[in-house]
Amino acid sequence: MHRQEISTFSKRLTILIGLGVVGAMAFGLSISFYRNLIFEETLENLSKRNQDLRAQIDYGLNELEYYRSLQYRDKYAKENLGRINPGEKVLILTEKSPISYLINDNPDRFKQREAAYKQYLQNIPTIEHWRLYLMDYDGLERLKRSF
Repeated sequence: MHRQEISTFSKRLTILIGLGVVGAMAFGLSISFYRNLIFEETLENLSKRNQDLRAQIDYGLNELEYYRSLQYRDKYAKENLGRINPGEKVLILTEKSPISYLINDNPDRFKQREAAYKQYLQNIPTIEHWRLYLMDYDGLERLKRSF
């Protein structure tokens, strides 16, 4: 009878040790799986960062190529050094100036309106004249009628 108890005890002990080993293996497998997931996530982040760095390098190389080009040198000389190529003409665009109306002491209302309209046209920049004439001809007519 004593023998049956020992063998039962040894069976139980073997089963418990086996379950412990299986549990340890399952725990190790879960840790390994978790580490694999973190590694893949880190790898994706590094890959994305690598692509961003490649894009920044490409952008920087394109900028460097532009700054070394003759086109940029010509633009820089014109803007900062005030130089122009032979045969070129300079058009200077300025901001709109405040509107001041000139009204003659003439009692005739039509002449006063015409003088105010001409004064307004003299005060706006030339580019604004062209914009009104070419792109907003109806606006030019409305402007003329408003005076």
